[in-house]
Amino acid sequence: MALIALPIFVGALDLTVVSAVLPHVILDLEIPLQTGLDDAAWMVTGYLLAYSISMTFMGRLSDLIGRRQVYLAALGIFALGSYLVAVADTWPTDLALRGYGLVASGRPDISFVKLYMLIAARMIQAFGAGTMVPVGMAMIGDLYPIGRRARPLGIIAAVDTAGWVVGHLYGGIVVRFFDWRMIFWLNLPLCLLAATLLWLALRSINQERSLGRMDWLGAALVTGALTLLNLGFGGGGEAGLAAEAQPIRVGQLTASAALLALFLWRQTHTKNPLLDLKLFRLPNFAPASLMNFMVGFSLFVAIANVPLFINSLVAVTAEQGAWDSGWMLSGLTIPLALASVPGGWLTDKRGYRLPTLLGLGIAVVGFFLMGTWRAETSYAVMASHLAVSGIGLGLTFAPIAAAAINVAPPDQRGTSSGLVIIFRLIGMTVGVSSITAYGLQRAERLGQQLLDVSAGLAETARVGVTVMERVISETFWIAGIIVLAALLPALTMKNNLETRIEEGRKDE
Repeated sequence: MALIALPIFVGALDLTVVSAVLPHVILDLEIPLQTGLDDAAWMVTGYLLAYSISMTFMGRLSDLIGRRQVYLAALGIFALGSYLVAVADTWPTDLALRGYGLVASGRPDISFVKLYMLIAARMIQAFGAGTMVPVGMAMIGDLYPIGRRARPLGIIAAVDTAGWVVGHLYGGIVVRFFDWRMIFWLNLPLCLLAATLLWLALRSINQERSLGRMDWLGAALVTGALTLLNLGFGGGGEAGLAAEAQPIRVGQLTASAALLALFLWRQTHTKNPLLDLKLFRLPNFAPASLMNFMVGFSLFVAIANVPLFINSLVAVTAEQGAWDSGWMLSGLTIPLALASVPGGWLTDKRGYRLPTLLGLGIAVVGFFLMGTWRAETSYAVMASHLAVSGIGLGLTFAPIAAAAINVAPPDQRGTSSGLVIIFRLIGMTVGVSSITAYGLQRAERLGQQLLDVSAGLAETARVGVTVMERVISETFWIAGIIVLAALLPALTMKNNLETRIEEGRKDE
């Protein structure tokens, strides 16, 4: 259990660690802030994109060729990506410049070539990290019987969340004493140690492998759909990094929907589908997937809007805003991680429905309390409200994951584990982008309604504060309503159903 969890923690750590060191990277590579900030933000969003893409089909690959092989390969890919990030501005940049010289005339801006090599290396790193999450969850399904899986799944959720919770702090500590590249060099001995121990420890895991072959065309279609979805919703900017909000691009979203439709058609017409759509007919699977989307939507509304609230209405300087935002977000994410463990314990004792309904109900209260925030609200009050939301959402992670994984056939645990995370990540992408678009349009309309054209500077500032308070409050209320709506699929979940399914499989 510890060996499976450690690489997942390191991979999640590197999801957010770059946010803390990005200013150092920009300064070191001499990237101009005016033109290069949005490109630099792809060091974060590119990681998240590759992290998501790997989950769509690497879980399925583990169903076919074995969990241990795929997990160790993922660890190797993550280590390779870490090495390439650490040396990206040396021989990879030289190689890229030589390649450019063979196909084009002139000489590109070297600082941007270094940045693009960093982004490419980060995406290689993320592909390995993203693979380890669903394959690790599937291995939990192989190791633990039904009735004892929820608690270890809760631990995996807590470890994964804890990684991206402390990433900012870890990055800040390392760059305080060392060069930013040290973060990625440190990954290499950890990966080597984990790979050696995992090779020995996982030999005895019994796995029921799936028959058939890998649907690589389906993998390409879903990769294209996710990439265009991310670009269509303004990928490339990240909260607090991009200079301005990214526009929603209808053309790319349309192309994403078309590729998704082709992918679904492919899955119903191929002998060896990447995703067996019959999974969604299984009891609990569709409700769990829908709830994961809704939880991801609401979670990222909070993650995006807490820094926005503090930087816009509370902090006096940008440095204070960054520092205060990081600590305030820990008031959400630390309870979120901690609550995942009792959520698993409660699931094993009482089934899926009770902890899910309890967690969603607590989260609704937290989001509605966050909707009462004003510029004069103290940090202590904000932290208490964030903790309520974090505890509520954290309680749902284990029961939702267990409900989806337990009903899936043993030879499709990798696929189902990947879907558990993918729906949450898609919910995060849609949540932050749609709420940003809503906030911009709502702020513009409110400003026009409340501000007189002859108003002075003092009145304009007062109206600006009022508009920001109201818009951010409304987004928290929207997130609370989404969580409230998630109670409906939660009520349809069935307890103890998997025992009957498992008995039926043994009879067959």
